[in-house]
Amino acid sequence: MFLSVEYFCELPVEKLPFKMFGLCLQEPMALVTNWIIAITALIIYLKFKPVQNEFQRHWKMFYLTFGLSTFFAGFGHVFFNYTFVYGKFPTWILGTFAAYHASKAMISLDVISPILKKRLNYLIYIKAALFLSLAIVLQSFLFIMADAVLTYLFFCMGFGAHYWKKGLKSFKYTVIAVIILFPSIFIFTLKFNPHIWFNKDDLSHILMAATIIFFYFGVAKLNQLDLDRVISLKDLKYVEKQSSKH
Repeated sequence: MFLSVEYFCELPVEKLPFKMFGLCLQEPMALVTNWIIAITALIIYLKFKPVQNEFQRHWKMFYLTFGLSTFFAGFGHVFFNYTFVYGKFPTWILGTFAAYHASKAMISLDVISPILKKRLNYLIYIKAALFLSLAIVLQSFLFIMADAVLTYLFFCMGFGAHYWKKGLKSFKYTVIAVIILFPSIFIFTLKFNPHIWFNKDDLSHILMAATIIFFYFGVAKLNQLDLDRVISLKDLKYVEKQSSKH
């Protein structure tokens, strides 16, 4: 048969092994659900035109790198019998760049102080280089996941909640996006597999697709007037603080 699912090539049945073009392949649903994310991300990427500021530029690059990451991730799963863990390296590298751009986007607004922004930039560079190096050297996805968790919980949710509290209402979507993704931690930890054709990876991929859609809402609905007002209040407080010292 052109395509058949059965137990062969010494692959466990839960990997959904199938034969295509004479190759022993696996995890077809991982290809489907990864490409759902990739298509979603790349469609949103194309919606960013023109880019008006650094905040939008980094989010646009997030969608490009994340879309490419999940595109290659599908191949990494299906051809794992031939490429082994090395076939996942392009996904890990691009995923790290995606996390980098999401983190940079969240600190690019002039709402936080220049000193804090400088320190956070150092943190972003260090976490990206450290986690990616450990992942490649030790051949473990765990470090890529750690980088993603730090990015989404601290930078996206943390700063999203901070900006929301200051009156930038669009960031409620950024917070909601991370809340949508949060169950993935328990899905992986508890190895919750709803069905052999829809396992923990597939479920997490669907949650991720929803997450990046809500991230886009947070970017697209950002009101420039509200942002200018928050920045003006921050500058006013800074001036008042400096005046009180003299």
